[in-house]
Amino acid sequence: MNIAVVGAGVAGTAAAHELARQGARPTVFHAQAGSSALYSGALDFEAWDRVHELSPVTPELARFCAALGAWELGPAAAQIATLEGNLRPTRGRDRALLDLQPLAGQRVAVVELERDDWDARLLARSYSASAWAKRTETVFEPVRVRALEHHFERRISSYDFAAAHDAPQRTAFLLTALKISGVSPAAWLCGPWLGVERAVASELSAALGVPVGETTSAPGGAAGARFESARDRLLGQIALVERARVLRIEPRGRGYRLETEAGEAGEFASVVLATGGVAAGGIALERSFERRGGAGFRLSFAAPVSIAVDGEISEGVSSLASPDFVERGLSVLLAVGIAASPAGAALGAPGLFVAGDALAERPRAALFAAQSGVIAAQGALAHARGKE
Repeated sequence: MNIAVVGAGVAGTAAAHELARQGARPTVFHAQAGSSALYSGALDFEAWDRVHELSPVTPELARFCAALGAWELGPAAAQIATLEGNLRPTRGRDRALLDLQPLAGQRVAVVELERDDWDARLLARSYSASAWAKRTETVFEPVRVRALEHHFERRISSYDFAAAHDAPQRTAFLLTALKISGVSPAAWLCGPWLGVERAVASELSAALGVPVGETTSAPGGAAGARFESARDRLLGQIALVERARVLRIEPRGRGYRLETEAGEAGEFASVVLATGGVAAGGIALERSFERRGGAGFRLSFAAPVSIAVDGEISEGVSSLASPDFVERGLSVLLAVGIAASPAGAALGAPGLFVAGDALAERPRAALFAAQSGVIAAQGALAHARGKE
């Protein structure tokens, strides 16, 4: 059964896992980082201020999260601290993020160290002033920790600082610094620094006997790097991976022919498009000189699908020209996508299924992307099996 997945972010990886779980061995095409590599570590089905403790997690989605090995999905919503100084609920999280919910009413130490991108005192005040902290009487206190081993660590990126802690000796240095700080909090809250390849947060928690975890990451930080690392390990076990950009998808016989920048890649009975939206580059915004300087949306590859936004479907296969940003607002950049049915079937293109941010008018959230990848994979399998 020959099925292709185009894109290897959250949606594409979830689609590949579901295909493999049901006996297929998909071919996954991807070439560069997308928006999944930029995510903060929080896992939502929708906008975070609408998260609900009982948001359902399907068995298929739970299996994917377990197989990925980088995420934590509990029976209820978690409470996390953001790098920007807010506390907010989330349905799931990168395992390195500190879940504050079990710490309600206790004292949480915010690691204070001399990094140029980190102000523990300001963050602790902001967290303590939040509605959740006041309601639960949870206290956040900055605690001075001599956790910089070298002077240059003050200015390196948070990703590089996190990656440095993959070295056992660097983690041991941080552990010693926390031990000799002179305080005994209920938990330690760090910035997004606790390793990329190793589960440093879990190791420190076990060694100290109290939870140790992170805030969310900035775009391009440790959380995105951890996802990509976990993604690569999983796809290496379940799929054929082609590191190439797909340029063209066209009908061929009873399926589709894919062409990459390296040449023709082959024919497939069905295809899952998880190419991302504007943020990931799957959909491009460009000037249209034919329309006197207007702007239009187009796919970043050729495919027999239509772009849609606000219920408006483009004619043809490539572009939605001249959106009115004054009338629609910049939120149109998040809404634009490939027109598809609720089950992800691309309109007018049997055998093409769409997932994640490539879908028009769907939430731009990690858990929704994963769930849509599962659904698209199920549709692709049913289509391919119907042609056998």
